Amino acid sequence: MKKEIKAADQNVVAALIINGDLGKLAPQEKVQYYNGYCERLGLDPFTKPFDLLRLNGREILYCTRSGAQQLNKLHGVSHAITSRTVIPDAGVYEVTAKASLPDGRYTESIGAVNITNLKGEAYANAVMKAETKAKRRATLDLLGLGVLDESEVQSIAQTQPKAVQAIPEAEEVTEEWYEEPAHDLEKSSRMAYTDRASLLAILSILETVNQLNNLYINNQKLVESENLRPQFTQKKNMIQDAAK
Repeated sequence: MKKEIKAADQNVVAALIINGDLGKLAPQEKVQYYNGYCERLGLDPFTKPFDLLRLNGREILYCTRSGAQQLNKLHGVSHAITSRTVIPDAGVYEVTAKASLPDGRYTESIGAVNITNLKGEAYANAVMKAETKAKRRATLDLLGLGVLDESEVQSIAQTQPKAVQAIPEAEEVTEEWYEEPAHDLEKSSRMAYTDRASLLAILSILETVNQLNNLYINNQKLVESENLRPQFTQKKNMIQDAAK
């Protein structure tokens, strides 16, 4: 894998390493990177543990259900639900999950879903999704992987998930890659939001500490009233860890 990177164009290397943008890589190079990334994590690329997504003008990897399950098994991650909360005013159901490793290290993450006007099976599915979301986010946070989870991707607007074919590197790849309008995070981070769910949705996709500070300043009253400081702190730590 190192040989391919050294032979690549310097602009491509910069886009990949500095910005995490796979969009400038040729289809064959994307497959090489994908297979190499899976190999480093000890995952089987043929089970599609990751897929590609265009978000905010970049192509990034996100973790699928298969990837999360493999990571849990590989590292012996266990989960416990520490809270389940219905927030009627916001129309949100929120679950907090604790992920732990055999050595005692652990972290907690939140999974929130919109339950406005949901009843019966639709409500039940939303409740289960919130729990799944919380567990997968906790796993990825605990293992230090700066990638989105599949359940988070489904909740983000203006994105286009696109599967990567996990094939031998010698084969030619003819997959098409779609361009989607980017989400303006700078603008979104300066907006004032009226409900917890919308604020958490934007918080989950911010990329810089400056954006995080802007979001907090413009929504301080809502953050304080909804006790969201821990989520902001957790996001700040994730951004800083990803920059190391």
